[in-house]
Amino acid sequence: MTTTKASTSATTTETPGPGLDRPVQLLGCALALLVTDPTSWAGRPAVDYVVPLFALAAALFAAAPLTARPVADGYRWYARLARHRNTAFAVLCIVLAATDPPPAWLAAVDAALLLTYLLAVDAVAAGPPGLRLLRRPLTLLAAYGGTAAVLAAALLPTTSLGPSSRLIAALALIGAGAAVAVALGIRGRRG
Repeated sequence: MTTTKASTSATTTETPGPGLDRPVQLLGCALALLVTDPTSWAGRPAVDYVVPLFALAAALFAAAPLTARPVADGYRWYARLARHRNTAFAVLCIVLAATDPPPAWLAAVDAALLLTYLLAVDAVAAGPPGLRLLRRPLTLLAAYGGTAAVLAAALLPTTSLGPSSRLIAALALIGAGAAVAVALGIRGRRG
């Protein structure tokens, strides 16, 4: 069953989500708060809480999965931002985590939460076929394994390794690319 919403410039058809919108939005809120490094909140002046509050507000607006069909409502920046709000939210989380690098354990939690959020958004937006994809253990193992390999390479101290640090980083990226290729190959063969 589909419902139709009329707008001023175009009509979009929305399919009802499988009831997972709120849990995915809450996952996005947790991600938004954790990328602002809550371990460093103590002792900060009150004005420094603007960034975590902004991240939480962005999560409340943009973290819920967009289940509408990709019909253009307009080509202005705000229409495009609304259409791609899940991607913009994920990029915002990455930028926030990169501006003030968290401790290694929190970086691992952030990476796992970000991947979980992206997989959940894709699964909810795709409907039942997307949810079936989350039931494939090899696909999930490839996704989390690739994330762990890139994170491990990113957390390696480069000064003690010298020139071999670039080789290790390149091997980690190749491993992550191979994991993505395996995941996509499995998805392409099985539907």
